[in-house]
Amino acid sequence: MTLLLLLVILVAFAWWHAIKPLPRGLSVQGSPHPIEPGRILFLSDLTSLDSSGQRVCRHQIFSTLFELIDNAQRYILLDVFLFNDQPGKKQPADGRPLAGELAARLIARKQQCPDLRIDIITDPINRAYDGAPAPPLDELKEAGIYIITTETDALRDSNPLYSGLWRLLLRWIPAAGKICPHPFARDAGKISPNGWLRLLNFKANHRKVALVDQADGFSVLVTSANPHGGSSLHSNAALLIRDDKLARDLYSSELAVARLSQRPLSPLPQPEQSPRPAPSAAAPLTVRLITEGGIGVSVCAALNGTARGDRICLAMFYLADRKVIRGLLAAAARGVTVEIILDPNRDAFGYRKNGVPNQPVAAELVAASAGVITVRWYLTHGEQFHTKLLFIESRGDRADLVLGSANLTRRNLRDYNLETDLHVSGPRTAPVFSEVRGYWRKIWQNADARYTAPYADYADPGRFKKWQYQLQERFGLGTF
Repeated sequence: MTLLLLLVILVAFAWWHAIKPLPRGLSVQGSPHPIEPGRILFLSDLTSLDSSGQRVCRHQIFSTLFELIDNAQRYILLDVFLFNDQPGKKQPADGRPLAGELAARLIARKQQCPDLRIDIITDPINRAYDGAPAPPLDELKEAGIYIITTETDALRDSNPLYSGLWRLLLRWIPAAGKICPHPFARDAGKISPNGWLRLLNFKANHRKVALVDQADGFSVLVTSANPHGGSSLHSNAALLIRDDKLARDLYSSELAVARLSQRPLSPLPQPEQSPRPAPSAAAPLTVRLITEGGIGVSVCAALNGTARGDRICLAMFYLADRKVIRGLLAAAARGVTVEIILDPNRDAFGYRKNGVPNQPVAAELVAASAGVITVRWYLTHGEQFHTKLLFIESRGDRADLVLGSANLTRRNLRDYNLETDLHVSGPRTAPVFSEVRGYWRKIWQNADARYTAPYADYADPGRFKKWQYQLQERFGLGTF
């Protein structure tokens, strides 16, 4: 009888924490704001090999962020998932200590402008869940920069088969006795068993955003890139938007993250006497902030709204969400052109992976669409194709772009992780869409280097991986 009661309590814990309401301010679809075409810029990081086999990095994102920081006036707000230079199993010889570089840039600007307020929100993964130091974050704190480590326990649990047991029993094990290997770096010392137990709960503040106050108003950067040494060679994408209304929306969404961590943020500065002029009501583009489950709603609505003659271009690190997969197949059945570039899921910081989920998902999409959906693989060489981008061009004059931190998986789209994307809509002739179109053409057609390979190079129609990814996706048993 006692065992039965414990089982009922365990199931109840797991069920409630998988479906409980999210804290106020999360999972939003912001209002669309008109924006002038000149105030939005598409940025990309691309890594490839040249004809001699040497790695070539064409990276824009962090150089842009550093420039924003160098010109910051009164306030900087960063929310980033990985903020460390832990190398994983193997540090690439040509990698960069991005976390250290970012920390140094922030400290330098703070020294130049002592009244500048800087808030940084990040994930407990950087300290191995309180099991290890995080040197860049420690340096920032010593320099008077405010650090918030996100309290992820307030979020829903994506891994209920484990999380119920963790919440009921395992979380009370004290963080003592550093006897376990560090989960992300071989030479980083030992951590306590408590750190590993928290890691297995598979939940994260996965956002990657920056809000910077400058002389002519606020700039917002939303990206898939982490300031992380082990990720410094990854391919990524970003949008830089100079818009005060979007900045206020982003600040509100970050305030919600600070609240769930029971920490305050600095007040958002008021506009200067001569703020950047507001866009005209007839501005041809709109942009809106979308977070958590709001991203899943926007993505599925965009896919379901396509018609014959439209074109879907999807570049994605992880693709596994069943609603998105059904939306892609339905679009292809309606006569929509569907082109997909995926990471082959074979590399992770020096470790080899087995291709799940992307390889079995690609096999399903190609087979179920009878080859109408075309898949190519980004050619990685130890690094990852870490981009999260959906671009849709209609047969008329419209286009939609969804870009940010969210993979197309249950954990990223269904109110488990914290995520931030932007959704831009407008005429397909707008400069930002021309930039995305050129980016897509370059990597799809291997215009100036060999970026992608045909589907057959990593095709894996085996049933085992299909069952594995569907089981992991359904019950939250994987890291994707």
